[in-house]
Amino acid sequence: MKTINKTVIGTKTDVGHDVSTVVFSIVAVSAVLIGLWAVACLIGGVLEHGVGGLIQGYITAVTGR
Repeated sequence: MKTINKTVIGTKTDVGHDVSTVVFSIVAVSAVLIGLWAVACLIGGVLEHGVGGLIQGYITAVTGR
């Protein structure tokens, strides 16, 4: 009688961990890009209208006057 021994070698991968890592990376990169865009817009506004103009525009936007 023959005995057949099978050895299975493999690695366990956690798909959920891999997916969450990719999603986290995409969200982090998006947040950085949005933050950089916001800073660029703020600098552009300060250069165009000055700090006083930005404050006045903010108050106008909030109050509607």
